[in-house]
Amino acid sequence: MKDKKTIDRKRDSGGMADIGTKEDGAIVRMIKLGKRLIVLKERSIYEFMMADDVDPERTNINLPTNIQKLIIDKGSESEMVSRIFLTANTLLSKGKFDIEIDTELLQNLTLDMLQELAILESEIDSYLEKEDQLSKEYESKRNKPVSYSIPSIGNAKNRCTTIFQKADHIEQTLMKIIIKFYPNEGLTQQSHFPKLNEIIKKKYGEENGFTQFLDSIMDFMKLVRNFRNALDHQLKGVEVYDFELLPNSDVLAPSIELDFRESKLERQSLSQLLKTLIPNFIFICEATIVHLVNCNFKPWLMAHEIREIPMEKRRNKFVKYSFWSPIGNGGYFDQ
Repeated sequence: MKDKKTIDRKRDSGGMADIGTKEDGAIVRMIKLGKRLIVLKERSIYEFMMADDVDPERTNINLPTNIQKLIIDKGSESEMVSRIFLTANTLLSKGKFDIEIDTELLQNLTLDMLQELAILESEIDSYLEKEDQLSKEYESKRNKPVSYSIPSIGNAKNRCTTIFQKADHIEQTLMKIIIKFYPNEGLTQQSHFPKLNEIIKKKYGEENGFTQFLDSIMDFMKLVRNFRNALDHQLKGVEVYDFELLPNSDVLAPSIELDFRESKLERQSLSQLLKTLIPNFIFICEATIVHLVNCNFKPWLMAHEIREIPMEKRRNKFVKYSFWSPIGNGGYFDQ
């Protein structure tokens, strides 16, 4: 028998690996998405790779036997992860769709979208922390005998531009997912929800749940898009105000207003507006996935449909939807 090369003996030998850290919590699920192995922990998500995944020709003996990469520092305990990625993983099962719909690719895109959302959340949190810190510093000094000065973010408009650019990336990734379900409708990554709304309304009618959902979110999606365009291209119609001293000596916190194309937003607190973005995007991403699946799955011989899972039957409290079949008492929720 021919002796194995040293690199072959190393690659073929057994072993073990600790994925992540103790702070990440326990491994909840391991998900195979094409060539990727995704490791879901309670407070993080990792991608786990073997050396042969990186170096299939076995040319580098010094490559570690296994490699792990942190994808996001949120896991199964996160509402964002559960409502988007785990909902997609629950609903996008092989065999429930025509062969043209690549469910593993769709879940990978959902994971990309989750990363974009996490980046957006980080940018928003960074701004909110800065505003809160400056406000507290001002309050602590306002009645003391020191030189009078008002707080200043300094780059509030630039921060808003970055935030709405990130928000626009989420819509683009969501459009990538939508296109996989409707490849022949003329949609592109740069298409926007008004065009999608027209297509869905024509395809399913005004009374369809998907159409009504899109109608309900249209103002928000247009607002985000118009903020992005106006800020990114420095167009008239958008104003971002830093801390401002009023005639009565009060200091007004940073604020924002928009009057651009089809969107008009009266001047309001910047921090309050930014706080609405993540909850809205979580809802929109989750509901879009649910409606896409609901409109496109293959009928089975046995009746089945997507239903909201009663709280007492959920494996994860944030994963609200699954396929339901009329099996047993109360039916079977495929989680």
